[in-house]
Amino acid sequence: MARIAAEAVVTNYCEMKVSDCSTPAMRDQHAKTHGCVSAEFIVRDDLPAEFTTDLFRPGARYPATLRFSNGRGTAGSDRRIDARGLSIKLHKVGTDTVLRMLAPDKASAGEHDFALSSFPIFFCKNVIDYTLLMNAVSAPHATWREKLGRGLRGLEFIVRCPRQSYLFARTAVEGLLTIRNPLTATYHSMSPFLFGEHKVVRYLVGPRDGQDEGARWRTFVPWTKPENFLRDALVRDLDPHQPGADVVLDFSIRVRHAATPDDVEDASRWWSRPQDEVVRLGSIAIPRQSLLAQNQLYDCEHMVFNPWNCLPEHRPLGSVNRMRLAVYLASRQVRRKLNMVA
Repeated sequence: MARIAAEAVVTNYCEMKVSDCSTPAMRDQHAKTHGCVSAEFIVRDDLPAEFTTDLFRPGARYPATLRFSNGRGTAGSDRRIDARGLSIKLHKVGTDTVLRMLAPDKASAGEHDFALSSFPIFFCKNVIDYTLLMNAVSAPHATWREKLGRGLRGLEFIVRCPRQSYLFARTAVEGLLTIRNPLTATYHSMSPFLFGEHKVVRYLVGPRDGQDEGARWRTFVPWTKPENFLRDALVRDLDPHQPGADVVLDFSIRVRHAATPDDVEDASRWWSRPQDEVVRLGSIAIPRQSLLAQNQLYDCEHMVFNPWNCLPEHRPLGSVNRMRLAVYLASRQVRRKLNMVA
């Protein structure tokens, strides 16, 4: 199944290049970048011992790069129905990651990545669901016959997987209607990860000051906003020429109590047991800075994030994450070759 998903990624890239050879190959998902920012990742000084690992040591600090994005595999207006994403790359991490052990040429030393999205859970239960969805959305659609076939595949997915179809739509609709600024959104790893030796967790990143959930639903009308209103908000709130303190995001984990194999393998499962707990591990401080210099935009576009670029004691869990290893590596290799990037 992972091979099928990876082959679909390669096919999409090749078809795109054939249709317009001048178009650069973008990421298979989260193609549109709002901006990459420099930050500092700060672990709590008073982090409890049971949540201390080689990476999360009390008082540890890491330089970090954050990339804010839209969810689609094509760049377009922020007014489209879409999820929002946040990728985090820590620098100067002392231990080799899983990805560097598996493919040393695919990861730089001293890095650790996190990949998050704006919805708490993944819309597909497992790799089988995801492959069915990919077969529908990646089907050829150049002619009317192909468009009809693609529509029928989409209908088949809705009939066979109604819950997954609902979650897929809800993820995108909430991303549009509830997020007006990348810095005030809450992001989730969606799929589960190991934490230490025994804990199963999902990562959670959100603004320290919280949000007025009711107000954001009532007052935000995205269709009246500019096409790039999310980048505009990011540039405005981080303008170095304006006074103001750093933007601070809290970095937390949601710990699953008495995790079962289904909690690991079903990425679409809500975690809502009373004993589940959210633990703040630290914070991310984002200083005011410029985002739009050409060299910054180039570096941001060619930066690579991979959830498997992580320390072994924080490795991804479940079939969806195992599939992501193949898909991310295929996407990286083909995209860089088509763009002639070393």
